[in-house]
Amino acid sequence: MEAAETDRFWKEFASRHWEQQPLSLPAAPVRLDVGAEELLRALVRAADKANRPRGSGLPRVVVTVDGRTQPIDTRPFLPLPEDRSLDDYTARVDERMRDHEWSVAVSGLHAVDAPLWDRAKRLSDDVYRYTGTRVAGRVDIDTFIGRYTSTNVGVHVDHAGNFGFTLRGRKTLLTWPPERAGQVPQHTADYASARDLADVLVGVPGALTYFPSEQLHVGESPDAVAVNVNIAFFTKSDPAALVVDAVGGLLARRRADNAGPGTHAPDGIPAAAAATLTALAELSGGEIEDVVWEHHMRSVTSGGLGVGRPAGAPAPVPRDARVRTHGDIVVRQRLLTDGRRAVATQGHTLKVADHPQVEAAMTTLAAGDTLDLADWERRADGAAVPLLHAVLLRLRTWRAIDVEAAVSTPAHQTEPLQ
Repeated sequence: MEAAETDRFWKEFASRHWEQQPLSLPAAPVRLDVGAEELLRALVRAADKANRPRGSGLPRVVVTVDGRTQPIDTRPFLPLPEDRSLDDYTARVDERMRDHEWSVAVSGLHAVDAPLWDRAKRLSDDVYRYTGTRVAGRVDIDTFIGRYTSTNVGVHVDHAGNFGFTLRGRKTLLTWPPERAGQVPQHTADYASARDLADVLVGVPGALTYFPSEQLHVGESPDAVAVNVNIAFFTKSDPAALVVDAVGGLLARRRADNAGPGTHAPDGIPAAAAATLTALAELSGGEIEDVVWEHHMRSVTSGGLGVGRPAGAPAPVPRDARVRTHGDIVVRQRLLTDGRRAVATQGHTLKVADHPQVEAAMTTLAAGDTLDLADWERRADGAAVPLLHAVLLRLRTWRAIDVEAAVSTPAHQTEPLQ
C-alpha cells in the first residue's frame, strides 16, 4: 500500500475507531507481515524456558482443552522437532485432540523473537504517532491457536485494545460496547441471548480486526484450526506497582532476604523481613529514583513492550564510521547516584563510567543527528574513546543504531545494521 493510503487509514482510524468502536476489514490497510515460518520459529523459542529474559516471566503459555485451562505439560501443544511447518504443527495437535476442543495462547512472543519485537514496536509507534496516546499499561504481541466453540473464559473484558491478524483459518469475534454489559452474560459460553446485539468481526488471512479496550468480546473458531497473531494495548496500570517492582528488585540484589538466624527482629516480625526493612531504610532517595527510572525506561524506550529487544550478535563499530539512530528509536540517559551514566534504549539499560564527551555523543544520537566517529575521536580525550565504543557495541546488538562506512568506502559497502 502506498504511504499516502496508509496515512489516510491511520488518520481515519484515530478519529473514528481508536478506543471508540470496533473495526473489521477484509483487506488489511496495515499489515503485521508475520509469516508462518516466523511464527513457528517464535513458538519454538517460546517453548524453551532458557530463552526467556530473566525476571520477565515472558512468554506465557496457556493451554485449554474443552474450555478449561489445563495444568499439564504444555510441550506437546507447542512445536516439536518433527513439525517442519506451522501447518504440520497445527495438524499434529489437532489430530491428537480430534475428540476435543483446544486452544494454545502464547503471550509475550516479542520477548524471545527480535523481528516480532520490531513489528510490535512499529505498530505501537504508529498508534502513538496518529492518536497521540501512549497506553498506561503494556503492549503485547501474542498468538491464539486452536479449534474451539468459544474462548475458554467466555465473554470478557481484557482492558486492552486489540489488533488482530489471521494467518490460518477463520476466527469470528463478537464484541459489545461496555454500556451493554447488563444485557450480555459474562464469563460463560452461554451468551446466545446476546448474539444479535454483538458487532461481528471476521478474521481471515489478509484481514484486520480491532476492538477498543473496554469492549466485551469472545472468539469463536469451531470448524477448523485458526491461527491468529494479536497486538494488545493494555490501558490499565497501577502507578505504585512501578515503584514496588523496582524497589523489590533492588532489595533482591542486596540479598536482604538471606539474613542469618542471629538477625535481631522486633516481636512478631520474621528475621528475613526485618533484614529487608533494615535494607529498605538504608536505601537513599537517589538510589530508589535511579531504579524506578530504569524500570520506566524499559517501557518508554520499547514502545510499551516492557522487555528489551532480543540482542543480536556483537559487532564492533568501525572507528571511522558515521552512526545515527534509525526509525523511531528512543534514547534516554541519566547520571546515576553512584556516579555512572545510564543509557537506555530498545528496552535495555547500559551503565558505564561517566564522561562529558560520552554524554555529548549520546545527546547527539538521542536528537536523531549523525555522529561522525572519526571527527569525534579527533576532539575526544583518550578515556572517552573506549567508553563510547563500549556503548555503541551494545546499541548495535540491540539494533538501536545504523552504522555507515567512511565516505571513502564504495557506496555498495555501506553497512546498515542487521
